[in-house]
Amino acid sequence: MRQIFLTQTETILLDIVIWVIIHLSIGYWTSRIPVNVFNPESWLFRTRKWEKDGMFYEKYFRVKTWKDHLPSGAALYEDAYEVKHIGDYSTENLRTWILESCRSEFCHYLMIIPGFFFFLWNTVNVGWIMVAYAFANNIIPIIMQRYNRPRVKKLLRYMERSKKYSRQQTVSSGEALAI
Repeated sequence: MRQIFLTQTETILLDIVIWVIIHLSIGYWTSRIPVNVFNPESWLFRTRKWEKDGMFYEKYFRVKTWKDHLPSGAALYEDAYEVKHIGDYSTENLRTWILESCRSEFCHYLMIIPGFFFFLWNTVNVGWIMVAYAFANNIIPIIMQRYNRPRVKKLLRYMERSKKYSRQQTVSSGEALAI
């Protein structure tokens, strides 16, 4: 499969440069996609029954123990939304966070695909190492999004029900006073 033959040093340097370009360009490109394009209920992003609202990831991957230690790529891009921490717990921001988590997950899926191009200038064994790197480097943030998104959606549903209940109580109280 190898098509380009370089020295070992040139190959290592090319691998590093290409990975940096891939990460930065895919991150930048996906940060420019309008967030309303992403649908959390679409096939790709919806929570599966076996995920048990994200608890599968806590049980088998212990997400709570490491998720706060992961760096965020959002800091590299101007006006990028930070999904690592929810700073504002308003319903509008939680809706935005859910969409942004879909964007983040999509970005990391895309970053796996270019790993297969490394076979063009690497040996087969190194090519598979590059694919494994692409997978390992991106599956962690994907797991984190798939763990957090159902939890945030549950919080949003709770807040929306509470607001609806509060509004109904206010209307009911107002009607009682008007009588």
